[in-house]
Amino acid sequence: MTDESCYLPADRFCDGDIAFRTGTGLTSQVVLAADKDGVYSHIGILKKIDGKWYVVHAVPGEADFIGDVDRVKLDAVERFFARDRASKGAVMRIKDEAEKAGRAAERAYELYQKGVLFDHKYDLTDTTQMYCTELVNHVFQKEGIDLPEGRVTPIHFPGFDGDYLLPGDIACNEKLHLIHIF
Repeated sequence: MTDESCYLPADRFCDGDIAFRTGTGLTSQVVLAADKDGVYSHIGILKKIDGKWYVVHAVPGEADFIGDVDRVKLDAVERFFARDRASKGAVMRIKDEAEKAGRAAERAYELYQKGVLFDHKYDLTDTTQMYCTELVNHVFQKEGIDLPEGRVTPIHFPGFDGDYLLPGDIACNEKLHLIHIF
C-alpha cells in the first residue's frame, strides 16, 4: 500500500471539518449503489493533533495491524485520502458553527480513544458501536447540529432492510460549504 495522495490544503482546514471520500473497494460500491444521489461512500471528521491533521472515522476492513478489529480510527488526513483508499474526496465545513464543530471533533477523538467498535449492524439507535455516518452525525448532534436534517436512505438489499444514514444524506446539507475537492 502507498500513502501517496492528492494535494491537500491543510492550511485551510479547521477542527470539525467533514472529510468525504469515494472508496476503491467493494463496500464503497455497495454504498454508492444504495445512495442513489450520493457521490461519496465514506465520511469522517478532521481533528488537529500536535500540529498535524487527522481524520476520525469508523471503518471496516482497514486494519492497522494483524488482529486489529474494525473500530473508530484515527488516520492522518493524507492516509484517509490516499489513492489506494480514495478515488475522489472532499472536505466540507458547516457554516457559522466553528466552535460547535471543534467540540464535535473533540468528541469524535474521545470515541476513538475509547476504542468504540465498528457497527456491523448499522443500527442508528445504538451508539455503543458506530459506522462512519453515525459517528459524524452523533458528535454533531451532541452540539445541536442536525447534519442530515432528518434524511435517511431506505435500503432493501438482502441482509439490509431499513433506513440507513449514508454520506449523501449528510453531504446535501445546505449549510455545508466546500473547502477542498479532488
